[in-house]
Amino acid sequence: MNPYEILSVDDDILVVNKLAPLPVLKDKTGDEDLQSLLKREHEEFADFLEAAHRIDRRTSGIVVFARNIRALQTLEKEFRTREIQKTYIACLEKEPVPPSGELRHTIIFDKRRNLSIALPCGDNAQGVLAEIHYSLISRSDRYFFVQVEPLTGRHHQIRAQFAATGCPIKGDLKYGARRSSPSGRIMLHAWKIAFPHPHTRQLISLTADFPNDETLWEVLKASLAVNPAEGET
Repeated sequence: MNPYEILSVDDDILVVNKLAPLPVLKDKTGDEDLQSLLKREHEEFADFLEAAHRIDRRTSGIVVFARNIRALQTLEKEFRTREIQKTYIACLEKEPVPPSGELRHTIIFDKRRNLSIALPCGDNAQGVLAEIHYSLISRSDRYFFVQVEPLTGRHHQIRAQFAATGCPIKGDLKYGARRSSPSGRIMLHAWKIAFPHPHTRQLISLTADFPNDETLWEVLKASLAVNPAEGET
């Protein structure tokens, strides 16, 4: 499988579907990162290409890059002020109860372990508030697919919050999954994004297809084809 798919590109932005378990930016491992890979493989991105945000190394889905400093500053502001709407799909090992709702936790980040700990709100005054809205949209015999809209932007918050409810994401050993996935990814996908273009202000709305090397993603795609309203945002 290709490590990425280009979804949209113009003079100001590049939007990519990250398909491989690689970091968006260089990290302490020294492994290949998406930003460097794009610059190396596309001469037109060599002069300036900066990620406006990140998704986790072992997740897949949409990543937005800026192609000039003005676009970068605008996109970073839009992410900080929550003007950018993001929708994820997570495959859970257990059925969430209730099937839809909001999760609110206090997040404490353990830098040494690169781990976010989600606690009931009010249990620790030093943490930060994390909120997500979720809804169950499909299931297989053993797994459950939820559509997730983050209401805050905390480190690993979707992974940590579902783990705190006893519903870890498939393949996410760090947060309590039973086993890893053959692909090396966890089954959390940055599925949709909507944001005003940093220059024209026209609304950009994009959807990233699921990786094609996990049978469970095919199960979800078949379900959405039969019941497309379940996947609307």
